[in-house]
Amino acid sequence: METGSNYDDLWSADPEMSDFEALMWRAEADARLRSDGTMMAILSHAPDWQDFRDLHAWGAHRVPRLRQKVVDDPLRIRPPAWVGTDVDLSYHVTRVRLAEGEGMDGLLERAASLHMTPFDPARPLWQAVLVEGLPDGKAGYLLKVHHALSDGQGFMQLFEMLFPADPQTRHTPPRGPIPGVEDPASPADNLRGSVHTVFGMVRGIGSLAARAVRRPAEAVNYAQSLTRVVKVPGTPSRLLAQRGLARRVRVLECDINELKAAGKAAGGSINDAYIAALVGGIARYHAKHGAEVDDFPVALPVSTRKVGDAAGGNKFAGAYIAGPATEPDPARRIALIRERVLAVREEPAMAFLGSTAGVMSRLPAGVLTSVTLKSSSSLNLQASNFPGMSRPSYLAGARMERMYPLGPVPGSAMMATLVTHDGIACIGVVTDHDAVPDPDLLNECMGEGLAEVLALAKR
Repeated sequence: METGSNYDDLWSADPEMSDFEALMWRAEADARLRSDGTMMAILSHAPDWQDFRDLHAWGAHRVPRLRQKVVDDPLRIRPPAWVGTDVDLSYHVTRVRLAEGEGMDGLLERAASLHMTPFDPARPLWQAVLVEGLPDGKAGYLLKVHHALSDGQGFMQLFEMLFPADPQTRHTPPRGPIPGVEDPASPADNLRGSVHTVFGMVRGIGSLAARAVRRPAEAVNYAQSLTRVVKVPGTPSRLLAQRGLARRVRVLECDINELKAAGKAAGGSINDAYIAALVGGIARYHAKHGAEVDDFPVALPVSTRKVGDAAGGNKFAGAYIAGPATEPDPARRIALIRERVLAVREEPAMAFLGSTAGVMSRLPAGVLTSVTLKSSSSLNLQASNFPGMSRPSYLAGARMERMYPLGPVPGSAMMATLVTHDGIACIGVVTDHDAVPDPDLLNECMGEGLAEVLALAKR
């Protein structure tokens, strides 16, 4: 059985990066700020190799973004553009076999290695690896992508098409080479676009100034809100202060309904319970090291995606809260997180940090990386969650039993991401190895933090 007729060709189709995407891309002048992410799946068995290749060839045929590279404006006036290029499938789609006895640890090591390897900027920003040799005939699947392509919810829109619910479905690509994507912009178009961008920024600043003059009370309220939003709350941990390039990967999981019930029991949401588990685990980790911990800075994405928005792309704003690590009671911890998250979401200036991306992304590379790293290195935890696929899903006939998201760690101590997959809350934790030199201990502590939160559902 073949599929493909209903695919949305417009996924992540903008010809240029948004200002926020440009900020992520240009900040990578400092390698510690890379925004690569990896999805790691556990498959019921190793799929047929030709079917596996065909799936990715079909995807590259259907989705223009998967056959485009990034070309930046040397003057940094225009955002980086997506330009068509050749796709060498033998580079983008590979397979490896684990040695006897490596098991899940071997897969985690391969995932961390792929996560740390920078993309070749002359090629499209994705790589897929089939990892064979897991116990019981299972296999691993690693799909590495750059965050500039899309946020997590946008990738789920793509996965819904790539990974069908019918195990008999096969994706058969058209014959012949993968087509290129023409760059629609001429030099004159680029010049006009640069002028338009500059004038747009000037108009935006002028509009804000005029509004402040007309509505002084509103301007004062906004300024007060801005002071709260810009300041990263909490006290950064000394134990997690170091930053480097090495990454380690660990995973956790639980029943999504139990996590939901735990949050509800304490008057919170799934997200509140999830954050409470992570914060409690990090507090335990400090206790194991005999280190003091205060309420520490946590970064949370807030989705701005609306019904009717184009598929793909990045549509979220950042928010900061102080993770209540000093609160030992998990129910009270959930309540505090709920209170702090709702407060920051209601701030009038909550979107300000995103609105500065246009200016930030155009700063000289040295200034941009210095400012960005100074801000992000104060974060002990970045945590994200988004809904995955609520149905069974298959990759070239092999069932996806688990899907762990491994998010980027751009300057923070660690990144935790939760995706719901077929009733399971799959949590991927990526750590900066300089900040967390003993990831197994951290994972053990986070497991204990998750267990105490889940126990609330049974009260």
